[in-house]
Amino acid sequence: MKKTFYFCILLLLLASCVPANTPVSIPTLDADKLNETAVSLATSDYIQTQAQVVVPTQTLAPVHTWTAVATLDRTRPPVHSPTPEQVCNMAAAGHPIDVTIPDGTVMIPGETFSKTWRLENVGRCTWTRQYTVTFFSGNSMDAIQSHFLSAEVEPGEVIDITVDMEAPASSGLYQGNWMLLDPRGDLFGIGPNGDAPFWVQIEVVASITSTPGVTPTVTLTPMVYLTGEVLLNNQDQLDLDTGVINPVNVTEADFLYQQGAEPAHTLSTMNGLEWLVMGETVPRYNECISAKFSEDPLNYQELPIGTYVCFKSSEGLPGWFLFEDFLAGQLSIHFLTWSTAIE
Repeated sequence: MKKTFYFCILLLLLASCVPANTPVSIPTLDADKLNETAVSLATSDYIQTQAQVVVPTQTLAPVHTWTAVATLDRTRPPVHSPTPEQVCNMAAAGHPIDVTIPDGTVMIPGETFSKTWRLENVGRCTWTRQYTVTFFSGNSMDAIQSHFLSAEVEPGEVIDITVDMEAPASSGLYQGNWMLLDPRGDLFGIGPNGDAPFWVQIEVVASITSTPGVTPTVTLTPMVYLTGEVLLNNQDQLDLDTGVINPVNVTEADFLYQQGAEPAHTLSTMNGLEWLVMGETVPRYNECISAKFSEDPLNYQELPIGTYVCFKSSEGLPGWFLFEDFLAGQLSIHFLTWSTAIE
């Protein structure tokens, strides 16, 4: 289209240049020349057109900006500790716990009395009449060692439990520990964990004797720290300061009982215990503290049932124990420990 346009303009220009009176001669047109001219004009026009084109400004890469993230609320909701499940069987001391015979009550040898405790059921289970109060440790004071409860005790209720007892024949301080027993045979008692016993504690003194013109006096023997009965099996250890069989801390044990060795039944001292065989009569305090002790093992088979042995425990406390019986593979021993240490 542009080539035709320029060709027409070229013809008009050529025509205008011819004088009016001059005869016009029609030139012969060279098609190649005309084409070159048209191409040249078109190229020039294109260059001028491109000169007017605005070169676009280079766009820089966008700068990244950070969008602030909302602060998270890190405040934790309060942690609610689960309420501990209330135990089934648990007792607490009543008010008062010692309805009769408070600790340290003084009695004469052989005096009979009735001990009454007041206990509260603080567990979630009812104590039926199949529950019993049972002797646990210490001195039973000749009491029947198991008694059924006299009534049912609902949670939150209290009950008075009475056990008939008799003061021992020898002077001293005595304590008997008792616990409750459910029908399944599980022991429980008082204290934060419901596993502590409740007790009776009395002081037995000799009879008061009167002498004319002299104020009656009470003759006392050294205080009895602990007394009890134990059944020992092969390899059992006994702590005579606590009455515990196989204490967790082996350094507290006083002697070891062994069967099946040679000799067949042997008691061996531990942790500095010393002893001396005394015979078949109950030894007195003065006899035990003045004994010439030894750490030699004792051969039970050479000592008859009913033999007493004085000892000085690993904690320096004096006392005696008695070989009571050997039945069904168990050695029965009764012991008494005084509270005054031997220097």
